[in-house]
Order: sequence, then structure tokens, then C-alpha cells
Amino acid sequence: MRPQNALDWTAFVFLILGAFAWGYFVTDVNILDVVLEKIWDPLDDVMFVLIALSGLYWIIRVLGPRRS
Repeated sequence: MRPQNALDWTAFVFLILGAFAWGYFVTDVNILDVVLEKIWDPLDDVMFVLIALSGLYWIIRVLGPRRS
């Protein structure tokens, strides 16, 4: 399923960021914390919340009722 509107694309970008963050987390490096801590310490927490909401959005979009 391809992103079709601005909300889809925004959620998709957050999912990609989350995938890379998870990849680094597996290697014991929280890349979002390292990068965003220099800007504003709670920003990485905000990003993880946005990533989680994006994941829920895509789960609902993919498994939800089909639009015609």
C-alpha cells in the first residue's frame, strides 16, 4: 500500500525514522537521543511518540475497511 496523501507520507516518514532508530537501538545506540539531545532533551521522547502514533495510523489504514 502506497502513501496517498500528506498524512500518509508524514506517517510513513516517521515509520522509516523509527525503523532506523530501532536498528541502532539493537546495537545499543539510541540514535534519536544522540542526535536530538543537542537540540532539546525531551525532543527524542516526542519523536518516539510520533513514531508510535504513525505505526498505529498505518496499522489502522492497512487493516481497516477499504476505501473506494
